[in-house]
Amino acid sequence: MPTFEREKARLNRSAIAVWSIAGIVFLLSSLSYIYPSIRATSLMYEYSHRVKRLDDLKELNKKLTLEAAALRSYDYIEGRAVTDLGFVFPKQEQVVIIAKK
Repeated sequence: MPTFEREKARLNRSAIAVWSIAGIVFLLSSLSYIYPSIRATSLMYEYSHRVKRLDDLKELNKKLTLEAAALRSYDYIEGRAVTDLGFVFPKQEQVVIIAKK
């Protein structure tokens, strides 16, 4: 059979080097083509997370503003003073009014 008698194909070093360099160039060009879209996608995810965080913080700010206003109200302060601290209202004879000059 003639197929058994033929010589083996030999790969020379220059052909291997050329194909290796071509493969590396192809790989780098593919990565440089794909990377911007991957980066854009990750930036979109980061943006959406930040927008959600901003909304959550705005909602928390509204709640804390309402709570601060409630804690500053005179009714709340008076109730805490009477119940928690045991304060009592002064008697009529304990009140002194100082007139303005």
